[in-house]
Amino acid sequence: MTNDASPTPEQMPGAKKPSGAPRWMRWLLLGSLALNLAVVGVVAGGLLRHGGPERGGPPRGREFITPYTQAFSQDQRRELGRQLFSSFERKQGDRPRPRPFADYRSALELLRAEPFDSTAFAEALSAQDARAAERQKMGQDVLVDYVATLSPEAREAYADRLEAELDALAKRLPRKPRD
Repeated sequence: MTNDASPTPEQMPGAKKPSGAPRWMRWLLLGSLALNLAVVGVVAGGLLRHGGPERGGPPRGREFITPYTQAFSQDQRRELGRQLFSSFERKQGDRPRPRPFADYRSALELLRAEPFDSTAFAEALSAQDARAAERQKMGQDVLVDYVATLSPEAREAYADRLEAELDALAKRLPRKPRD
């Protein structure tokens, strides 16, 4: 019986083994990328989305920013997203990146625990809300800084588009019947 299989490049004498990052480093990089995408998706997604509020009412809570961002052109929204991502990266610095959905996983553990600890669950929700509020504040700062760089003409055009966006939103609101 003969072995007709030709050697792979790694098996050839004198061939260098392909160097690569250790498996754990690749997973760490993948996890970091997933986290970055999750953060940008959650925060910038609200900032960059095209559709209006799904409930048919005025923007509520953290949705209030939507008309402001919708009034920008597609290119302007992309630039805002890049600036927001950079802002997150600067804030993160060299600290280890949190795992995507870690807050939700912790909440799941609390929900399944016996006995249920409502105080711990409330604290987990409050911590999650505080981080979301911090990201929202960063987004607002990026928005203000961006608008501050616009020329008076560009800012006027932006104000006109914002007004049109608000008028369109008002038309979509359900009207209360008069008695």
